[in-house]
Amino acid sequence: MDNNLFELNYKQLLMKCLINGELCNNRTKEKTYKLFNQSFNIDLQKGFPIVTGKKIFFEKALAEFKWIYEGRTDLKYLQDNNINWWNEFAINNKLGKIYGYQLRKFNNSFDQIKYVINEIKNNSRRALITLWNPTDLKEQALPCCYTQMNFVRVNNKLNMSISFRSSDLFLGLPYDIIFAALLLKTISLQCNLQEHFLGINIADAHVYECHKENVKEYYNNVNYVLPKLKGDYNNYTLENYKHNKYIKSKLVL
Repeated sequence: MDNNLFELNYKQLLMKCLINGELCNNRTKEKTYKLFNQSFNIDLQKGFPIVTGKKIFFEKALAEFKWIYEGRTDLKYLQDNNINWWNEFAINNKLGKIYGYQLRKFNNSFDQIKYVINEIKNNSRRALITLWNPTDLKEQALPCCYTQMNFVRVNNKLNMSISFRSSDLFLGLPYDIIFAALLLKTISLQCNLQEHFLGINIADAHVYECHKENVKEYYNNVNYVLPKLKGDYNNYTLENYKHNKYIKSKLVL
């Protein structure tokens, strides 16, 4: 539906990448259509930004968000929640100093969640989280794809931009947007503020060549009204999530 501006913008980015992107080689065996420096804003007051033109597994996205937010890096929690794509990256069943570690123990000690909450409450313009730690790259099974979150308070509203060094637009980005929206909601609740705009900034925006037909199928699917996020960190649920069918796509690792 036309009132789902988030998904219209997302679909336009996908097709723009297929039409205008350059076909490039990368570390995988699959080429990508690549665009540089793509950005768009999402108004969280218009609904929760989950893709509706294909089925997205919100419960898995929520579990992965909590895994990161709580500073976890173990595989067991993920596997217990039926999240298995991380298995391919694990070394001796370990993932190392990845997202959750950098969030809660940056440089082995610094809790960035506590830091930004304090900065936001003090109306500071220094409420930034960074997940890119060059000194820890050799101890990560996979370097972080989103690398910075910048919180901007406007009176009683809270905005956040999230920066990606690289993003798989068709498979990865919808789940990363869910993570970002949940993070902004969670921080807003702890600061007694209202979540508002979520800004998406992608340096290397790409669609894998093997996803080209999947993108076309999804683009032609109908969109639905965005659902509402209910509850708090302990019991987040989606109200009225209506979606199209699941589109099976090749996972590129």
